[in-house]
Order: sequence, then C-alpha cells, then structure tokens
Amino acid sequence: MKKLIVILAGLGLFLLSGQETEAQIETRGIYERETIADRKPVPLPYLREADVAWSKTLWRMVDLREKMNHPLYYPTQPMGSRMSLIDVLMHHIVEGDLTVYDDGDFRQELEIEEINYRFGAERTTEIVVDPDTGEETEIEVEGTVRSHEVKQYLLVEQWYFDRRHSRFQVRIIGFCPIRVYTRELDEGTGIDDIDFDDVETLRRQLFWVYYPDARDVLARYEVYTPFNDVASLSFDDLFIQRRFASYIYQESNVYDNRAISDYAVGHEILYESNRIQELLFNWEQDLWEY
Repeated sequence: MKKLIVILAGLGLFLLSGQETEAQIETRGIYERETIADRKPVPLPYLREADVAWSKTLWRMVDLREKMNHPLYYPTQPMGSRMSLIDVLMHHIVEGDLTVYDDGDFRQELEIEEINYRFGAERTTEIVVDPDTGEETEIEVEGTVRSHEVKQYLLVEQWYFDRRHSRFQVRIIGFCPIRVYTRELDEGTGIDDIDFDDVETLRRQLFWVYYPDARDVLARYEVYTPFNDVASLSFDDLFIQRRFASYIYQESNVYDNRAISDYAVGHEILYESNRIQELLFNWEQDLWEY
C-alpha cells in the first residue's frame, strides 16, 4: 500500500512538472512578472480647500499619433497582459469594475449599450440570401468595437497653488477617449471611386472617466518603456509623472469654458495654447524672489 502511494505521488509530481503555468505561457521569459499586477496607486496627499490659494482648470488634448504618446495607443490588439489604454478601459467597463459618465460633470452614468453605439458597434439586422433557394432571411449581426479608432484623449486637469506646502501642483480630474473615424459622404459610391472630397473625418467623444476612481485599475497595467523592458511603469505612473505630450484645448474663463478653436483658427490655435501655458509658467515664477 505504501509503495502504491509513493508511486502515485511521484507520478503526480512528474505530471505537474511537465505543465506550464498560465503566467509562464504568457511571458515565455526567464522569470514571472508579478510586480505590476499587485501594484497599488501611490496615494496623493490630502488637500484642504483652505490651502488652495489659486486654481485654474485646463483641458488638454493628447494626440496618440504623436510619438511620445504611442505607449497609450499600442498594442492595437492585446498581447497577454499588455493592452492599450482604451482596451484596458473597455475590459473593465464590460466586467463592471469601472464606471464611466456621459460628460465631464461625472454625474450621468453610461451603460455599455450606449458606449457600443458611440463606437458604431451596435447590433444590426442584415438580409442574407440563400444561394440555393434564393430565399431572403434576416439575421442579427453583433457589432465590433474598433478600439484602434481612438486616437485622442481629452484631459481635464486642475492647476493649483498649495500655500501650506508652498507648491505649485496639478491633478488630473478626468479624461475622455475620442474616436476619430472617416465616413463616406455618398454611401452609394464604390470603394474604387472614392475621392478625397467624398470622405469626411469625424471626431466623437465616447465617455468620461473620473480619474481618481480609475487609478486602481490603471495602476495594474504596464506601459511599454522603450529603453528598458523591465522598467515597471503603469498607466497611472505615466499620467502622474506627466509622461505624455499634449496641448491646451481650452481653459476656464468667463465665456462658459469655450474651446480655443471657437475663437481662433489655424496656427493661432497653437499660439493661443502656448500663450496660456506661458502664463502658467510666469505665474509660478512670480511667486518667488531670487
């Protein structure tokens, strides 16, 4: 009896030794990476209203077509634990771990059906013709979320001066992925006959994410760093450390928070964005005497 137990135990150990764990299959490397999955976001210091002596709200446009912002866009298809920012958001929205909103007030929640509609991935009905009988039947076709069409993010952030610690700081309030896609003006035109003038580029805001609520999710996913494959930088680290390129899209003002593009055109939009950024820099420098 004891020999039988020893034989069975040895056989079990042999079978287990021949099986790869899910993490080993995923990494195919020399070690198992566990740091990012268990990471928690670094808590931000408590801030009292009485400590804020000055504040300014800005909206920034992050264009993923800029080289510095590529870590937010790639990979366009999930590669194991590596996903783009929009794929991370959509995964947790579907799982119910992340709540998203209709606008930047963060009050009206959005359901997944509405998000799919804004992606152009709603369920549709198509007519299929049977090649043998010629009979027409209607079938329902599930839409596809094309996450690669998200090429911009609109960030809302608040700059403030903390007089308790004498520091000029910024915190991200929320962000919104923007779908950039094209549409034919004449739906009857064939693909070979499409002219540049027959296509228009559309931009659509998909949903708003309240950043403080999303930090637990963003801290658990790794961002690719080009100079060191073992540098464990998360999406939360990328935003907190300001490792992205952007330009000012609008600022809080007396004109009901109008965008810069509402009163400037062409290169003047970029000049106005740089002017607002320079005002922030000069305001901070004027706080001190040397």
